[in-house]
Amino acid sequence: MGSVTPFPGRRHPLAPFDDLVNFERSRAFHAGGVAVSLDRTAALFAALPPVDAPPWGVHVTGSEGKTTTSTAIAAGLEACGIRTALYTSPHLKDPRERFACGGEPLSDAILAAAADSVSDAATEAGLTPTWFDALTATATLAFPAAGARAAVWEVGLGGRLDSTRLVDASLCVITSISLEHTAILGDTTEAIAAEKAGILRDGVPVVLGPAIDPGARGVIEARAAARGCVVHSVDELHTDPLERSRAIAARALEVAGELRGFEVTAAARAIVAGVAVAGRCQRVGRVIFDGAHTLAACRALADHLGAGALDALVFGVTAGRDGRAMLAALAPVVRAGGAIVVTRAPGARGLDPDDLATALPNDARVRVVDEPVAALASTDGVGDVLVAGSLHLIGALIPEDQLP
Repeated sequence: MGSVTPFPGRRHPLAPFDDLVNFERSRAFHAGGVAVSLDRTAALFAALPPVDAPPWGVHVTGSEGKTTTSTAIAAGLEACGIRTALYTSPHLKDPRERFACGGEPLSDAILAAAADSVSDAATEAGLTPTWFDALTATATLAFPAAGARAAVWEVGLGGRLDSTRLVDASLCVITSISLEHTAILGDTTEAIAAEKAGILRDGVPVVLGPAIDPGARGVIEARAAARGCVVHSVDELHTDPLERSRAIAARALEVAGELRGFEVTAAARAIVAGVAVAGRCQRVGRVIFDGAHTLAACRALADHLGAGALDALVFGVTAGRDGRAMLAALAPVVRAGGAIVVTRAPGARGLDPDDLATALPNDARVRVVDEPVAALASTDGVGDVLVAGSLHLIGALIPEDQLP
């Protein structure tokens, strides 16, 4: 089922997809128990009504930093005078967060019209798409209707078999490679790199982030050479994950300018350098919300924050992650005598917090509070708190007024 926010007295614009299978929330899918192909998605795209002047695209994948990088690229293109659409995932509270154009959320009217067209096309073709496939198809219709000249597409998972692979792209970006979704993508960085490199198109340049180990980089570069893709590397390895994403976006913007013949202005560079995204190292009062949801991201976040920097951690994670190792990586940011509260990330994929807590045996700071809101409330009055481990957890706890 797609998770949507109810609309009192009127229909949610993505309501036609409420009953579709949502792999993002499927434990079986993330355990590798569901076969995936693009055949059904391609059939859906072929059934859609034609679009006049579709936007040219930038396609972004990677293990960490995809949303921030994608958002920064879109903001930079806007600053260069190019009306740009942005498709990201997952959302924190409402799936409409995934669709933007011109730096603003896409209008409900445009989104609803596109969703209805996708639903009608699927019905007429006798197709039952997945929820994410239907959302991607909706974006391909909604973005031209909103007047987008360019679009930045964030991969949902992997790359080779992601529905965003079917959109056109003039530039590809791979932000990082680390172990994630191993039951689906493979249990080595080389295997995961091969899946991410599935976004490459013949002759289309690719920007590579700096946090890619030599083995994974070798896989990507070999694929790029075979397809005639020029590789542009970002060499400076920022210790701040946010700065790293901004640096990748800045390089992608420069390459896009060279490809498409527009000037990247100083104002555009400044905007890219200042981009921030909800739920990514975002401080709201005493609470820092960070969507770190891979082991590499948790390690990078811990290095950035520093040992003993905070008074408490609220941690929850979903199936398909090495949750115990992630918790162990983040634990040092909590001072001696602070609190480490392990909770259950919302949804069917949320891992058992009692099991996660075994990563820190005999640590007096650790306690288990199964319900996320109660887990955060249990830290009231203790000072600075980090909430991390899952974007689903962030979505449950971040205040509504902190979203775009």
